[in-house]
Amino acid sequence: MLDRGARWCVGHLMSRRWLVAVSVAAHLCLLTGVFVSGVWRLDRLHAEPRRFVPVEPLAQPPPAAAAGVRTPPPPPDIIPRVVRHVVRKPVQPVAHLDVSPAHDPEGGGGGSGSAADEPTCLENCGEGPPAAPVCGNGAVEAGEQCDDGNTASGDGCSATCRIEVRPPAPATATVPPSVLAGLRISGQTQVHPDEVTQNLMIREGAGHVEAVVKLCISADGNVGSTRLLRSTKYAAYDAALVAAVAGWHYQPYRVNGAAVPACSTVRFVYTIQ
Repeated sequence: MLDRGARWCVGHLMSRRWLVAVSVAAHLCLLTGVFVSGVWRLDRLHAEPRRFVPVEPLAQPPPAAAAGVRTPPPPPDIIPRVVRHVVRKPVQPVAHLDVSPAHDPEGGGGGSGSAADEPTCLENCGEGPPAAPVCGNGAVEAGEQCDDGNTASGDGCSATCRIEVRPPAPATATVPPSVLAGLRISGQTQVHPDEVTQNLMIREGAGHVEAVVKLCISADGNVGSTRLLRSTKYAAYDAALVAAVAGWHYQPYRVNGAAVPACSTVRFVYTIQ
């Protein structure tokens, strides 16, 4: 029989073995559970489909501006402006006849009419004959050829609003110089060169010069135009002759009793004695 000390030692040893066995069993269970859990998660990972969520790329930052260089701002968005033009058709104005009473527009007078009555025509209405045209009112009406706003004749539209035919302008007659000279009533005919021109003529030995001037008179006898046909070769003397002819006056030249314009020539002769 074991003594008491030996029994204690055996009992103590047995208790320690029991604790070691329990600890080893607990660790084995823990390792087995971790292994099984890892294998289950791996199988689940392979079994489930993979989902990929697209991710937008990050915007690249603008490049850094160089030192001292200003980066221009981005151009603004230009939105075209559309301008619409509204084209309206021209509307011809329509004149409306105002037939409302002058004193009572509401129609409260003693007459039998009312404000709702239609306008009534007051002149040239219905099938009756129209009013006679009035000559001289400035409006060409039925039966009139013209209307110049007056009733005077001789201005292209007669007093009865008929077109007047104006007589043609009289033709210019060409008459001999002697005939026209007989009609002259005033004007200087003795025209002499000035002293300078006379001295020049003496130095050049021109003792005799001639000039011819054409002139035309109007129907009232006044000189209308002049033209030098033959020169004396001295400009100052030619100008003096033309100016003198322009100041002449004549009696009207008549053909069948009617005064008409006439043209002729005048000859000047100057001799140095």
